[in-house]
Amino acid sequence: MNKIIFIITLFIFSIKLTAQNNTMGTVTNSEANGKAKVLIIPFEPRLYISDIDKELVKENQMNFQDIKAKFRAALDQNIYISLKKYYTSLSFYTIPQEDAIKELSYIYNSIGYKYEVMPVEEVVEKENTGKKLMNKFKKKEREEEPIEAGINNGQIVSQTDDREKYMMTKISNENLINTLNKQYQATYYLFINELDIKRTMKESGGMNSQSQREIKVHYTIFNNQEKVMDSGAIKTLFNSSENDIEKIIKSEFPLIADKLAEKIVNVKPE
Repeated sequence: MNKIIFIITLFIFSIKLTAQNNTMGTVTNSEANGKAKVLIIPFEPRLYISDIDKELVKENQMNFQDIKAKFRAALDQNIYISLKKYYTSLSFYTIPQEDAIKELSYIYNSIGYKYEVMPVEEVVEKENTGKKLMNKFKKKEREEEPIEAGINNGQIVSQTDDREKYMMTKISNENLINTLNKQYQATYYLFINELDIKRTMKESGGMNSQSQREIKVHYTIFNNQEKVMDSGAIKTLFNSSENDIEKIIKSEFPLIADKLAEKIVNVKPE
């Protein structure tokens, strides 16, 4: 628990360094610059799914709870920094922990989740072009819809659906957005729905394949009228031998955060 408190405290301190007018007790740690506001809602701790935590525990001498808390705070921090280029970022990590827990508890009790088919598969990669790292976004077209169960040409057909899914936020409390509007006056609400870290295989041609690890961040963007503006998942791949949590965060989270910021920038205004 002490480590978790330390991580949260460290994050709050780092946010303070980048914010000029941070007021403890309210999520208003931003400049009065006239920019539209975006409130970041971090994923619920129960929606952190990892295949590699045993390796991370051993390498980093942290327990499972501390690893989850560190990833959760670091993802929020990177998104906060990326959004500040375009918007006024609002983060629950900038207010006292007790207040943040209370606020997030209300939000989590006002929403549900549903798996949806990925609109497109997006894998964010970095490419070394000389000394400059360049982000590269790969898109894969939506896979064909599955054959519905029934009888086809006299044959019984069972339904299979192997299309990739992501976790989408559904608002169940019709008062949620209005309540948040009154408190935060945000133009957009970025829900981080789930964080997955899984083992995967990268095809390299022929019969060869390489073991890698995949980070998948599920998200939903609402506007202040409760309309879904975008929803999906962003993925990155990293080396299967990397177990240093600081290196994983440093190399992968900025790419994901930049892509999420780009998603909001490209939202078409109503």
